[in-house]
Amino acid sequence: MRLLALLAILAAGSWALAQEPRVVRVGLQAGGTFSWVVYAIERFGIDKQLGIQVKEVTYPSKQATQIALRSGEVQVTVDDFIEAVRMQQQGIPARAVYPYSLVTGGVVVRADSPIKSVADLKGKTIAAQSLGDKSLLILRALAVFKYGFDPQKDSKVVAAAPPLMAELLRRGEIDAGLPFWHFVARQVASGESRELISAAAMLKELGAPPDLPLLLIIARNDADAGTIERLLKAVQLANQRMRETDAFWKEILDRNLYALPDPSLMPAVRKRWEAGLPQRWDAGVVVGLTNLVQRMVQVAGAEVVGVSRFDARAYSTQFRPLGD
Repeated sequence: MRLLALLAILAAGSWALAQEPRVVRVGLQAGGTFSWVVYAIERFGIDKQLGIQVKEVTYPSKQATQIALRSGEVQVTVDDFIEAVRMQQQGIPARAVYPYSLVTGGVVVRADSPIKSVADLKGKTIAAQSLGDKSLLILRALAVFKYGFDPQKDSKVVAAAPPLMAELLRRGEIDAGLPFWHFVARQVASGESRELISAAAMLKELGAPPDLPLLLIIARNDADAGTIERLLKAVQLANQRMRETDAFWKEILDRNLYALPDPSLMPAVRKRWEAGLPQRWDAGVVVGLTNLVQRMVQVAGAEVVGVSRFDARAYSTQFRPLGD
């Protein structure tokens, strides 16, 4: 009788879950890879499986997505590890609850470049997306720590969007670039560039764990904890299905969730994406990020990094994907 009663309760709960899915509002940045994951959640029926409804809103820029989270227009976004600290210091009721992607970018040079190591970048022209670009800050920290120069002071750093960066490198107008991870994959796979050093290798040379996350899932404090844990499980399952499903990668091109000048480069992008999937979220990761932020501030200054110190309250390791 007790077993029957338990089964009845579980059946009733499952029925209620199916009838009233938990809603979570997610902010997506146009062109960002979080849109791939949200599409996978819907494409593979993971939302129905977990009893959640992901209501996504796409914003034209990173700044607009950040404003949406800060205002409460959305409950969850993906952003970098510095932004989580910045929001905490500004009193925004949100925190990073889970890793999204590892630091997977890197420094690229022309395939025929004579540059062989970070030491050779002294006095050269380096392109980054901005002075506050995380890959540039990591490069600066490494160069100061191990090679005795600061690229910002002892080289020439220019700002350029990844497509322009690739063209400038091709024409020899810059000596090295720090593009988005998927542009690294594309440029290396095409044979026009080679990777001088990966971001993971830079972290390792700095004495930091090479598997630190660059991007984190950030959730507002007023979001329902149970719903967030279901979303984290959905992301976990979506990543698994994306790894297993070859057709998915053509679909994101067909649906304009990503654009490639040459579709044959997609396997390289896919491989790089998979290499960036995080495997852990624990106190060791938080300590690693703490040390990295502090080193960045020491080298580049609080104004460039965007924070003056690390605030551990910016990250929470209490959330786990449902069932884990």
